[in-house]
Amino acid sequence: MNQIILASHGGLAAGARDTLEMIIGDVSRVHVISLKRDDKDQIDERTIALIDSFDASDKVYILTDMMGSSVNNSMVSVMSKRASVSVIAGMNFPLILEIALSSDPLPQSRLDEIIAQSRAGIQDVAALLAQKVQEDEEDDL
Repeated sequence: MNQIILASHGGLAAGARDTLEMIIGDVSRVHVISLKRDDKDQIDERTIALIDSFDASDKVYILTDMMGSSVNNSMVSVMSKRASVSVIAGMNFPLILEIALSSDPLPQSRLDEIIAQSRAGIQDVAALLAQKVQEDEEDDL
């Protein structure tokens, strides 16, 4: 079974989990690790304790808010200590949703596909609309 840990600064991870629950209902396999401004606890220690509470056969996907951030760096440290862990940096909602809908470990090819689709969902809508208007005007000529 898959376990998902959303790891972020502030409330981003908790907000994403809340939104996910509104859409799919049961999010018992989705967990939150947050680094608050005044946290003194090491989040890698909290994360390892959480992972150690899972079934040993579970695959763990840790989705972090940003590549190179302190949270991401801590999760990479966790990954080096637990073989069941994969860290994916730069989470967005399509990524979270797709992984949450998968109960079995994802083959690397499928994970790559999900990441590519999630990246493709990041669009400048104003620019797309302007391009569409321009194309429509050119078609009218």
